[in-house]
Amino acid sequence: MKPLYDDLWISTPEFPVEDAVNDLMMHGFMLRHPRGNLLIGRVEHPLDHEVLADEGGVIRHYLTHWHEASPGAPVIQQRFNSALYCHSRSLGPISRVLEPDDTFSQQETHFSDFHLLPTPGHTPGSSSFLYHSPLGRSYLFVGDTLTRDHHRWITVLVADSNPHELKQSLEFYRTLRPDVVLMSTTRGHLSWVEVTLQSWLAAIDEAEQQPLDMRQQPLF
Repeated sequence: MKPLYDDLWISTPEFPVEDAVNDLMMHGFMLRHPRGNLLIGRVEHPLDHEVLADEGGVIRHYLTHWHEASPGAPVIQQRFNSALYCHSRSLGPISRVLEPDDTFSQQETHFSDFHLLPTPGHTPGSSSFLYHSPLGRSYLFVGDTLTRDHHRWITVLVADSNPHELKQSLEFYRTLRPDVVLMSTTRGHLSWVEVTLQSWLAAIDEAEQQPLDMRQQPLF
């Protein structure tokens, strides 16, 4: 893991497809919250787990959608005794890998400043997380609801996607004012982007116009 900002770290990139041309890349994130370290997404590399230990462990682990229920998640849960959170609509598939400690089904706020935002569409239980850092930036973790395919913003439709819900979630994104957007999976691009209001709204516009339909193809 390495720091992006003083209170936000990114995991070692994970390349799930053994194809150099595919250049699919996954990341997770560690937020250094005043109450303790929060983990968002999947963090698989054993050396990253050692960094988590060196940095004080993990008190809570949040998944943006069920695709992040990976072999490293139960390892983290057991090693750090961290509480795992996911949307209730993700409970079934996540429970095949490990048991969440709690679920949510509507907007919630943890620690008074970490906001849990259901944003279904990419999967039924897709969720985003918004944190207004005391250091000045607002971080929005969007999972795979909105992402980058090289130089363009896209949304991705997979087998359990709901295009209508996805459109509603993108409209909800228009009400948010992040400074940094952090994605779980990208292709040919870094997993975070600093945005202005203008570039953020333009990103949503572009994504709405160019959905990537993978419903008859391997998982993105």
